[in-house]
Amino acid sequence: MSEKYDNADKIQSVINDDLFPNVQHVSDVKQVLAFMSDYAAPFSEDQVRALLLLEDMGNNTRLHPNGNPYKTIIKQMKEEFKKSVARPETFLRTIEELIPKPPKPVIMADGRMVKGGRG
Repeated sequence: MSEKYDNADKIQSVINDDLFPNVQHVSDVKQVLAFMSDYAAPFSEDQVRALLLLEDMGNNTRLHPNGNPYKTIIKQMKEEFKKSVARPETFLRTIEELIPKPPKPVIMADGRMVKGGRG
């Protein structure tokens, strides 16, 4: 009975080592995702024009003598709303690319497989 548990522990340790080689890797993923949150949904040309129009209208002192009333809307569009409309696929593809993959074998013309990678 104890052999089964020993084998299970060995298999579990191998699986854990392959999936998460070290804790720093997980923090690296978090750091990349935090960076991506600002760049995951770039503004389109029309959205940039709309932001410029709001800023220009708000800076017109004849229309708005007390200051730009659109500042909060512009800030929310640039910071919060932009992150809200980012596609989840962007983040999922980023995570997939960060996971280390084993090298693919090279198949020669005569049908033999040669292990790829360095060394």
